[in-house]
Amino acid sequence: MEKNEKKFEDYFKIVKHKLPYWDELPEIDLYMDQVIALMEKYLSFHKTDNSSKIITNSMINNYVKLGIMPAPIKKRYSREHIAYLIIICTLKQALPISDIKDLIELRVKRTSIEETLNFFSDLYDSTFNTVIAIGKKFSKKNSFEDSFLADTALYMAIGSSASKYIASQISEINRKDSIE
Repeated sequence: MEKNEKKFEDYFKIVKHKLPYWDELPEIDLYMDQVIALMEKYLSFHKTDNSSKIITNSMINNYVKLGIMPAPIKKRYSREHIAYLIIICTLKQALPISDIKDLIELRVKRTSIEETLNFFSDLYDSTFNTVIAIGKKFSKKNSFEDSFLADTALYMAIGSSASKYIASQISEINRKDSIE
């Protein structure tokens, strides 16, 4: 295996991560600071640098005010709240909050937040594995020159941009369908 191909393989072994399922969430209710620490643990892979925050008190309060997630009960957050936050924080990397709200509402109406989180975690894992496989396939088609990793990153970024565009168009169609 060539040097750059080995780098590529090693990289995808390092970044492999998964989202928690309902049964992996704490069974006890948590206070805001505990929720923030837990979210940092679950979603630290989203951080672009050490100073960035996955979530803050004001973000959580805004999600409640916007009706994206239920309000805490006596300043305590349950598994349900954690599930909403995992989904919101993961999707906000690619979608506007209004689309996230619509998608969560549609899914939770059909099932429950428990089933929604489990579905979301499964979907995230399979999508992540698919993206890795596509990246590996792309890398094998291209020569392993010095620009190979940069070209692969560019390919992945373009795929992300295209996926974001398609997701926003589908959300718009869903919004129009729910109005009619």
